[in-house]
Amino acid sequence: MKKLFQVAVVLTLFDTSMAVAMPLASVGLIPKPAFLQVKDGRFGSPPIDPNLPPVTGASINAEVNAELAARFAEAAGTSAGLLTKQQAKNASWGYVADHFAAIDRDHDGYITFGDVLDFMQGGSAKPESVQIVE
Repeated sequence: MKKLFQVAVVLTLFDTSMAVAMPLASVGLIPKPAFLQVKDGRFGSPPIDPNLPPVTGASINAEVNAELAARFAEAAGTSAGLLTKQQAKNASWGYVADHFAAIDRDHDGYITFGDVLDFMQGGSAKPESVQIVE
């Protein structure tokens, strides 16, 4: 007895080399919707490489910081590790440009990579002094 499936194929907007197939209606083989990923002619997820280091909070932070450092260096160019608001805008780094005043705590017109890290970790978002009003 043949089992028939209705399947919708959706191509991602960013990577058209991958297609996702989802059964819309099944006739007994799959009780609930399932996703199959098709890429490079293989089905399912690729096997996990046992040689890769484990993913930890520290490894994620290190990777994010490395990406931020690379983006900062590219945006700052040859300005000795100093970034202006205009350089952030020119590099299409809108988040830094939009929050430049909060990141530039000493209001000297430029920020360092350390200033960006402090802001991203919540350091620069804190006020320098707190006044408690009762």
